Amino acid sequence: MMGMYLRIIFGGSREIPVYVSDPSYHDALRKALPIESTAELWKEEVYFSTNLDLRGPTSSRVPSGTFAYWPPGKALCLFAWVSQPYGAVIPLGWLLGPKHYVLLLDKESSVRVEESRLEEYPERVQAAVRILREAGFLAAPRTWNGVLSITGASVKRDTRVGFEVFVEEHGYIIESDPVFKRDFSPLDEALQLRIKAHLVKSRVDVNEEGYVILSDYAPTVQDLVERISRVVSEYQKVIDVMSLVG
Repeated sequence: MMGMYLRIIFGGSREIPVYVSDPSYHDALRKALPIESTAELWKEEVYFSTNLDLRGPTSSRVPSGTFAYWPPGKALCLFAWVSQPYGAVIPLGWLLGPKHYVLLLDKESSVRVEESRLEEYPERVQAAVRILREAGFLAAPRTWNGVLSITGASVKRDTRVGFEVFVEEHGYIIESDPVFKRDFSPLDEALQLRIKAHLVKSRVDVNEEGYVILSDYAPTVQDLVERISRVVSEYQKVIDVMSLVG
């Protein structure tokens, strides 16, 4: 996909890559880089002020995972979940990777925005990112507290599913957006069993932050597209089915 990839670095060590889909904003963003600011948190959103002055169509409703610009505060914003804007924003694109990472950021942490440059990363990571982009996924490398991974998203119309790929010595570990937060209740266990038995071939797993996710393993880079496509498709199926329950 022809777009612009940025990496937003919080506190010097936590990166969230974003994809700017509309090329009409690329020049203004590049001229402003690097952007340095301070993070503010509101509900399930993180935002930070800039010197940007962007103009374009606005909306007061945004899909989960939207990257946007808020004109009154000249702020760039990441909307992780169902949190909606305080006022109308200009949608710019999408955040990459599992969206719960936004909830792990700290208020008043430093922010630096740079253009993401694929050539700065190891060759195995570069190769995997190129394959994913050629297959139509949004994808970019990132480092989170010293751990290198590939973050990505599948976007169809206004529906986004995020994922992360850990490049290991013997293969590739794929983790989806969160399905729900574990609480070890009977309902928690019942949901996991129902998902495993009736909805997915991917693994029903848990990430390090305690969210139930879908995961898979790709032994070679050539297997990545098929495995990620399955995780994304089955994640959407799970969400669709759960939305009908109750």
